[in-house]
Amino acid sequence: MSVAIAMSLVICAAPGAPAEALAPSRFVNPSLRLALAAPAPAPTPADLALRRASFLDEEPAPDDAEASGRDESRQRTLRTWERRLKWGTAGALVLTSTLGTLAAINQPTAFGDGRCQTGHPVFGDYGCNRGLSTLHGASGVLSATLYTADAALALAIRGPVGHVSPAARPWHRALTYIHLGGIVVQPILGLITVFPQVIGVNNTAPGDRFPRNMRTAHLTIGYLTAAAFLATLALEL
Repeated sequence: MSVAIAMSLVICAAPGAPAEALAPSRFVNPSLRLALAAPAPAPTPADLALRRASFLDEEPAPDDAEASGRDESRQRTLRTWERRLKWGTAGALVLTSTLGTLAAINQPTAFGDGRCQTGHPVFGDYGCNRGLSTLHGASGVLSATLYTADAALALAIRGPVGHVSPAARPWHRALTYIHLGGIVVQPILGLITVFPQVIGVNNTAPGDRFPRNMRTAHLTIGYLTAAAFLATLALEL
C-alpha cells in the first residue's frame, strides 16, 4: 500500500519539473546583434554607358585600332590619287584650250573670218580639213573624263580637299560652280558647232552667223572653264 502511494507521488511530480532543470544552461553573449545590410542599388543604363565609354577611351580594342589604321591609309591613298588627277585635269584643260585656240584661228569666229579663208592657216591643210578640230575634240573628251574621275574621288574623301583658307572658301566655291558648269556645257556647244543638224539647223556654211557665234561662245566658255579650274587649284595649294 505504501509502495503504491510513493509511486503515485513520483508520477505526479514529474510533469511539473521546470525545463531549465532538464537541459544544460547555455552562455549567451549579449553584445552580438544580427542586422540585415541594405542591398546595393542596381546600375542605371547611364552608368553602364559611362563605364563602356571610359573603357573604350582608355584601352581601345585591337580590332578597332586596326580598322582605324586601314581607313586612314585608304584616305591617304585617295588624297594622293585625287591630287594627281587634279593636276592631270589641269594639264588636259590647258591643252584643250590651246588646240581650241588654234582651231578657232583657222575657222570663222566673231573675231574674224579665219585663216582657212584668208590664207596661211595654222598647220596648213591639217588645220582646215577637220584634223585639228578632231584632235581638239579628243582632248576635250580626255579633260571631261579626268575631271569626272577627280570629282568622284573628291566625294569619297572625308573633310575638305586641299588647303583652302576660310577667307578664300567663298571664292573657291564660286569658281568650282563655274568650271563645273563649263565642263557640262562645253561638249554640247562643241557638238552643235561642228554638227548644227543635231538641233535642226541645216544648210549652214562655216562662215554663217550661227556656226560663227557658236564657235565664239565655245571658245570663250573654254577659256573661262580652264581659268576657273586653275584658280581653284591655286587656292588649294
